[in-house]
Amino acid sequence: MEGVKQKLDQPYFEKEYSKTKGSYWGLKPGKRLIYFEKLLKRNSKILDLGCGTGRAALYLAKKGHKVTAIDISETGIEKLNEYAKKEKLKINSFVGDFNNYKIDGSYDAVVALFSIHFLQEKKVFNLIKNIKQKTKKNGFNFIGVFRKSKGNKNNYQFGNGELSTMYSDWEIISYKEFSKEEKHGKNGKLHSHAISSLISQKK
Repeated sequence: MEGVKQKLDQPYFEKEYSKTKGSYWGLKPGKRLIYFEKLLKRNSKILDLGCGTGRAALYLAKKGHKVTAIDISETGIEKLNEYAKKEKLKINSFVGDFNNYKIDGSYDAVVALFSIHFLQEKKVFNLIKNIKQKTKKNGFNFIGVFRKSKGNKNNYQFGNGELSTMYSDWEIISYKEFSKEEKHGKNGKLHSHAISSLISQKK
C-alpha cells in the first residue's frame, strides 16, 4: 500500500486479512497468470511463495496442477483452505516465514507474486538463488515485485531492470515493467505501484 511501511510481518497481514470479508486480493486470475499457466505441462508440481488468500494457488489447482502454497499469515492460509474445500481442490498449504524458509524438494514451477520485496537485501538474493536451484530443468518461474517509486516503503527496493538481470542465465519468456493502480478489499484506498513482472524458463 502506498504510504504504508510494509514488511514481512505476521501481525500486519493478520489484521488486513482478518478485517476483510472474503479474499483481500480477490480471486479472479490476472491475464499474466492465465498466460503463465498455459506454458506449463499438465499436472505440474508448483510452489506458490506468499500465496495470500490463494488467488494464484486456487487457479493453478483448478487447472489440475499439484500446488504447494506458503504464506506468513495464518488467516490467509485458513481462507485459502476454505476456498479450496469449497471448490473440492487439493492444495498443500502451510504457514511459513521467508526469513528462515528453505525450499524442500524440486518443482516444475515456482510462483512468487509480490512477496519477495518484503525481505532485506541479502535474503532477497538468497531466496531467488534458492528458487532457481529448486526449479527443475525446463521449469518456470513467475515473479512479481514492486520497484522503487514514491510511496514504496518495502524492505527491498528493486531497481529498473534488476529482476530480469537476476535471471540473465535463464530464458526470459516475458518481462514487463509498468505501473498499476489498485485497491485491496471493499474499502481499500486506490493507490499505485511500480511493478516488475517476470516469466522465465530454466535451461
